[in-house]
Amino acid sequence: MKTTNQAKLIRQTIFWGIISLAAYLLVFLNQQAVTHYFTQGGFYAFAVIFTALAFSFIHGAFANYLLEAAGIRAIKKDKGGH
Repeated sequence: MKTTNQAKLIRQTIFWGIISLAAYLLVFLNQQAVTHYFTQGGFYAFAVIFTALAFSFIHGAFANYLLEAAGIRAIKKDKGGH
């Protein structure tokens, strides 16, 4: 069962890695359009906020699955301890 879970983690890591790479490529290959719209202000300010949230979610998901697939997990502290 552990190999099935590990395979799922690897698939998720690859999926979110591809999505992350595609998002960065879209922004960097369209720098002129991105800069044009993001600097107009007004309603276009929502595009900046949406883009920042989307990148945060996408990159966070990729980083989470990558660390889990590598076996790195957060330390869980006991209640009341330091």
